[in-house]
Amino acid sequence: MMRGQPVDMDLAQRADLFQHALGFQGLSQEQIAQIAGLAFGRRFAKGEIIFEPNLPCRFFYLVARGLAKVYICSPSGMRLTYLLANRGEPLNLIGPFTGTPRFLSAEAMEEAVVAHVRRQDFLRFASQHPAVVVNIISILGRAIDSANSRIVDLVEKRVEQRLVRVLFTLLAKFGTEINLTSSELAELAGTTTESTLRTMARLRRLGIIASGRGQVKIIQPASLKKLHSDPLWV
Repeated sequence: MMRGQPVDMDLAQRADLFQHALGFQGLSQEQIAQIAGLAFGRRFAKGEIIFEPNLPCRFFYLVARGLAKVYICSPSGMRLTYLLANRGEPLNLIGPFTGTPRFLSAEAMEEAVVAHVRRQDFLRFASQHPAVVVNIISILGRAIDSANSRIVDLVEKRVEQRLVRVLFTLLAKFGTEINLTSSELAELAGTTTESTLRTMARLRRLGIIASGRGQVKIIQPASLKKLHSDPLWV
């Protein structure tokens, strides 16, 4: 069963999406039109699952509108968010090449539209245009470096240090206003909501952030950068 609801995206809209998308840099207008012609859109409500773990990959997914997250869920139920993807960012880069089940899930964090390309069509296009493969390898390299860095953080760094790094990363990606809940921040930092709330309270007392329900505002970006200036790839 295909998830989400169908949504109209004309060829010009799809071409504009792929023209500015990660992984498709350096392609000609004709090549962009070709991949855009293979894509179709599906709409997902906030909280709706886009794909689940342990199922064969059937599509290449590219966010066209809204925000989605890709995460890992442990047997105990703890989540670690691996990626926050907005317009022009792919949700899966390995699955379309292998087709095998993986351990990741994707979920819409707000109403989102996701462009789908059938796996067979994507593989055929990538084999005809090696620049796509080179671009994807480059993205995966950054993702692997970031994942390795996060493993070291989980082993060696305190919750406060990990959360500060997450906030600095989100500042670089979204700007000073971050529309995420404490539990969503905890999933990015690999900790509990309670520990996140305690750390956020300390950062508020220092005047670095202000926070309300579902939103964090970075008041002193320079102070945050002094605490951590090495963003993650999310």
